[in-house]
Amino acid sequence: MLVPYDHLRLKAHWYARRIWLTVIGGLLLGIGGGFLVAAGWKVLAEQFSPVVATLSCAAVFLGAGLIVLSRVNAQPEPRIPSLDERLRADAARGRHTAPDGQFPALMEAFLFGVATYTRVRNQRRR
Repeated sequence: MLVPYDHLRLKAHWYARRIWLTVIGGLLLGIGGGFLVAAGWKVLAEQFSPVVATLSCAAVFLGAGLIVLSRVNAQPEPRIPSLDERLRADAARGRHTAPDGQFPALMEAFLFGVATYTRVRNQRRR
């Protein structure tokens, strides 16, 4: 197969995870910021009474948001090999990309030509 669907799916999953964790972390930071503002207002208004609970909620949400945001870059971006690198690796393993009926006839003919060319080119280099 010439089209790297597995690599595209892996990269799309990586980006989706990164976006999802950023959104969750941003929401948690927003909620924590709201609690922190409310707690700060209460501290000024009442001078240290039931505000400790509000401050602890703010600290928990802010801490959870920072932890989630720290996980955004925890997994490196997947490296997708170029078409040339994949064809060379397949040729080195003895696997040659040949059409298998998944594409229209014109595309199959093109892919067959590419596979034949890489096979001939790699045989000349030996």
